[in-house]
Amino acid sequence: MPAPNSRYSLDGVWESGIASAVGYLLGGSVLVLIGVNGADLVPPLPGAPGWAWVPVLLLGCIGLVFRRRSVPVMLAVTGTAVVASMLLGGGIITYLLLFELFYAGILFGSPQVSRAAQTAAVAGVVILPVVSGLSYGGWPAAFFGLLQAVLICLIPLWWAGSVRRQSDRAEQERQRAETERLRAERTEELAELNLRVAVAAERSAMARELHDAIAGHLSAVALQSAAALAAGNPDLDRRVLAQVRTESVQALREMRSMIDLLEADDGPDAVPLDTASGGLDQLAALAGSARLAGNPVDLDMEPGLEVPVLVGSTCYRIVQEALSNAVRHAPGRPVTIRVREAENLLDISIRNALPRESVPQDGVPAAAAGVDPCRSGNGSGLRNMSLRAGALQGSFSAGIADAGEDGAEWLVQALLPVGSPADRPLTQEIH
Repeated sequence: MPAPNSRYSLDGVWESGIASAVGYLLGGSVLVLIGVNGADLVPPLPGAPGWAWVPVLLLGCIGLVFRRRSVPVMLAVTGTAVVASMLLGGGIITYLLLFELFYAGILFGSPQVSRAAQTAAVAGVVILPVVSGLSYGGWPAAFFGLLQAVLICLIPLWWAGSVRRQSDRAEQERQRAETERLRAERTEELAELNLRVAVAAERSAMARELHDAIAGHLSAVALQSAAALAAGNPDLDRRVLAQVRTESVQALREMRSMIDLLEADDGPDAVPLDTASGGLDQLAALAGSARLAGNPVDLDMEPGLEVPVLVGSTCYRIVQEALSNAVRHAPGRPVTIRVREAENLLDISIRNALPRESVPQDGVPAAAAGVDPCRSGNGSGLRNMSLRAGALQGSFSAGIADAGEDGAEWLVQALLPVGSPADRPLTQEIH
């Protein structure tokens, strides 16, 4: 047997059909016993016993037990009792059972059953007066039948329909509130996920900055000091010491800049972490630092070059990392830096000659491949350069180029979009 329908659990409506059945049984019995009865809707069958109302009322009340659990069962059982009551002269019993038949069918039935019960109630208002008029003859009987039809058909139609509409609205509001609650939970989960992604991206950006800025300067300090120790030249020593101090101060300045950015409040004017330091105007200083480390550097940069700040900062970081790799993996070998703008693209290329012995059979520099563990890295530099170029929708490549009798060259190349002049609210200009 289906579980009770809890959809219409309203104040004043009994949860259990047993309570309703007992109430109708007691009420109907009292009304009949004290003599309160009404005219039958149709003349009863001849010879109907006077006690016939007892089994009819019991049958109807048994059907009412299922008024909430199974409305079709209630309609079938109680409907049978209503027909029997009409034929056996049930009087007031007929009215009570017919009233409850319409009320429970409209309120507790499925949408299809409810609509059918409403249609039957409306039809009863038309049919009952006609039946009464034809059965008893004359307009008075028809008018009295109309009054009875209003009481047992229209009142339950209005009452049950009103309660059901209110219940439907309450259910819709409950479902809407549940939907809003679920949407709020999903929004909160999405916001938390976005926060995690943002934190991870910020950590990755911080790691790149620390690697490119601090590690780059410290690598320059180590390589320059090693070159000075190997040369044994007092003049070179002083120049190297001066450059070491410059690199150290610059590293501290960039670290301070990063700390300030991390401590600053977010806002529409917040400076991106990638633009904390570095630009095209500092490429000459990078070249000078590499020269002091022992690598001849030729910087070929287009004069009057104007690029957005973020593009300039990315160019600086790529050149810085490429020079650090050149000094580390190809000490003393010449390096050529070329920076040009063409077709709204900043073309950056860094070439450094490699010793013949540093190129194994598979075409990968020996130092980069791990032949010299003292000079090899973990590959994060190339990865960071590629990520920086990709962040600007640019391209990046690195590998062996122009292998010949004079030795191979390691080529690092990046193409960074600079956009049209209208898209450059923040720019750097090099004279």
